[in-house]
Amino acid sequence: MWPPCLHPYLTPEIETALLTYESLLRETNTRINLVSRKDIEAVREHHILPSLLLLCLCPIEQGARVLDLGTGGGLPGIPLALARPDLRFLLVDSIRKKTEAVQRMIAALGLTERVQVQWTRAENLPERFPYIVGRAVAPLPRFLTWAKRLLLPGGWVYYYTGEPLPPIPPRWKATYHPFRSVTDHPYLHTKGILSLQYA
Repeated sequence: MWPPCLHPYLTPEIETALLTYESLLRETNTRINLVSRKDIEAVREHHILPSLLLLCLCPIEQGARVLDLGTGGGLPGIPLALARPDLRFLLVDSIRKKTEAVQRMIAALGLTERVQVQWTRAENLPERFPYIVGRAVAPLPRFLTWAKRLLLPGGWVYYYTGEPLPPIPPRWKATYHPFRSVTDHPYLHTKGILSLQYA
């Protein structure tokens, strides 16, 4: 299931925690729509695996703080936090019932010391971050409008996307990292991550 590039991150304990998260996500999704109903049966392949593939494709410095903007059901933030115990995360969403559900999952997974959840809009966040991740949040130009204000100088935006690639707004430098370079999973063949820096 997991491609070789993820093996260094996935100890037996972390794999168990990922399975627990998957169960929590499935159970919570019966009450709150965190993941589309048609996708919930394939939540590992369609959501958890691509969330983790960031670790194979884009660097995050040891001990860094990461903003997951528009986290929804905790994706990609919770899988990344499980696989990288050195990182600290802020997971943000504008929908209160989603942040409450994510907070309960974080508590159940024992992540509360490193992972915070906030019910707010991107426009209201006061701090800035060296890394911002986003998955299934908003079209790229709108997402980058939010991210630009929240990004530290020299920081990185990692935006999960599909092909054909969205247009890159002016002054942003972008590199596309296709998932097919690290996994042969057919669902992920036309998907990947854009790494972006503001010039």
